[in-house]
Amino acid sequence: MLKLAKNTALQAARALGVFGMIADSRWRRRRLLILCYHGLSLKDEHEWNRLYLTPASFRQRLQILARGRYQVLPLNDAVGMLREGSLPPRSVVITFDDGFHDFYQVGFPMLREFGFPATVYQTTYYSDHPFPIFNLVLSYLFWRGAGRRLDGGAWAVRGVFDLSRVEERDRAVNALRELARHERYSAAQKNELAAGIGGELGVDYAEILRLRMLQLMTPAQVTEIAAAGVDVQLHTHRHRTPQEESLFVREIRDNRNWLAARTGKVPNHFCYPSGQYRDEFLPWLRAEQVVSATTCDNGMATRTCEPLLLPRLVDSANVTEADFEGWLAGVSALLPHRRG
Repeated sequence: MLKLAKNTALQAARALGVFGMIADSRWRRRRLLILCYHGLSLKDEHEWNRLYLTPASFRQRLQILARGRYQVLPLNDAVGMLREGSLPPRSVVITFDDGFHDFYQVGFPMLREFGFPATVYQTTYYSDHPFPIFNLVLSYLFWRGAGRRLDGGAWAVRGVFDLSRVEERDRAVNALRELARHERYSAAQKNELAAGIGGELGVDYAEILRLRMLQLMTPAQVTEIAAAGVDVQLHTHRHRTPQEESLFVREIRDNRNWLAARTGKVPNHFCYPSGQYRDEFLPWLRAEQVVSATTCDNGMATRTCEPLLLPRLVDSANVTEADFEGWLAGVSALLPHRRG
């Protein structure tokens, strides 16, 4: 009910010209909207996970940016201008988390078509392993197999899982992840396990591999997009943020060295995996010469923001067109919204 009322209010404000007034205001000019994307569907991922947009939906977002004359800036430039108080009107940055193949296949060509710069926060371990991310593909397989039951005993896991229930699907994912961790499965062994489960559930795993669903970009693709002007930045090597300093720093350095070898540039901007951050991470990042770090907390960045805790708009299938335009203009930032 609250979401419906908010969307109705936003549509009314747009019709009355409020969006344009605030978008061109001095107040909006002192604010930077950083857009956050996670995935673009290659098949039906948007039906499984609301963080995925269809290619048509993403194209619509870019059309709104172009039609609204928003200034889409490179991340490094925008962070510098924000700090100096010299942002142009209607400033926006586009970021993608993780660096999936769907960015290369769908997002990258569209961004070039519109002439918009973008930053990819690239996690790197699975870039060297041509398999779907294990926990994600398990979740996807169990969603595709909804209505069936999975006997964990066939996979050395205790219990029977009713895949018609979301909590049971999550429990099955966690049980199999723990099995793989305990047995020290390699990426290839995890892929074999996922393929076997896909076969058991009647899911075409060969199609998942053929489409490269839930896979990261290859090293060659990372090199290609960087050469074409995409800004490739830090997201940890193994998509984790250990709470021990030495392990945290190792994640940053492994990630940075991998990216520098493939792009020829030393990355110095960071995004917290899964949006998880702690106060103690900030001095560790500063010691590693990280200039900015983005969260998954919804909001607009201002000059007074901690540069290592910059908010973004996590765009998803749950964000209506009116709300998206409201965030671009700045109106939605003035309304109650979820943290992230």
